[in-house]
Amino acid sequence: MTDNIWGTISLADGQVKYAGIGELHYWLKSKNGEVWIAYGYDAELPSPVSKEALPEELTWSRWAGSGDVSEVRVMPVFADKPLIVHSEYPLKVSPGAKIRIFSRIPVWVRIATADDYQLVEMPTVKLSRTWFGTPVEGELCYHATTMARRDLSTVDKKGYVVSCPIVIQNKSDEELNFEHFCFRVERLSMYEYEGDFWADETQIVYHGADLNSDVIMTGKLPQGLSKQHLVSKPRKKIQKSLATRTFKRIFEDTMSWGR
Repeated sequence: MTDNIWGTISLADGQVKYAGIGELHYWLKSKNGEVWIAYGYDAELPSPVSKEALPEELTWSRWAGSGDVSEVRVMPVFADKPLIVHSEYPLKVSPGAKIRIFSRIPVWVRIATADDYQLVEMPTVKLSRTWFGTPVEGELCYHATTMARRDLSTVDKKGYVVSCPIVIQNKSDEELNFEHFCFRVERLSMYEYEGDFWADETQIVYHGADLNSDVIMTGKLPQGLSKQHLVSKPRKKIQKSLATRTFKRIFEDTMSWGR
C-alpha cells in the first residue's frame, strides 16, 4: 500500500504516478490538458505490479478538463449501493434485546479535479452483486466479505476499510435470527480519527419478519472519537430515519461487479 494516498496529488505534464491500496492499483498522469487514469486489481495484473510502467493488460482513460489539471483530489468514499453484511457467527436476538456490532467496509477511491469535478470512482476491493429481496421486489446490492463483529480490539488495522458502528434493537415478539442484513451506507458520513476511518452510528429497530425496520442515522460517533476530520459526506441526502426492509431473504445475482 502506498503511504499518504489521500489528499491532493500534483501531476507534472507527462509524469506517471502510481498508488496501490487494498486489491486496487492505479496510475495517474496529466498530458496536454487532460487527466489520464488507468487501474486494475490483483487478480488481473501480473505480480509484482510495475509502479513505473502501465501493465499491458490495461489501457488509459482520458478526461479533458476545462480548468487546471495539474492537481487531482483523491478521497475515500462509501460504496454507491447498499451492502449485505454478515454476522461473524449466526446470532439470535431475543425480543426486547439490543446489541451493538461493528462492520468494517472496504472504501472506494474517488478521483476528482481540484475544483471537485468527479472523474472516476474505484472500489478498493472488487465486490460481487446480490439481489436483496424477493424475485418481484427488492434492490441491487453489493455482497461484502465483511463480518458484523461485537468487538474490534483484536482486528488488524487496514487503511482501506471504514469501521461502522451499528445498534440493532428487537422490538418484536419474536426472535431475530440475525445472519445478514442490508446496510445502506449511502446515507453515512466518513471521518478520519488517528489513522482509521469511522462512520457515524446507524440504529436498526426490528419490528418483525413481515414489517419494515426503522433505520436511524444518528450522526454520532462512538464515545471517545472526534468528528473533527470529515473526509466524505453522505451520497444521499441524510434522513433522520426511514422505514425499510432490512432483514429478509437474499437471491444471489449470477453476475459479479466489474466482470
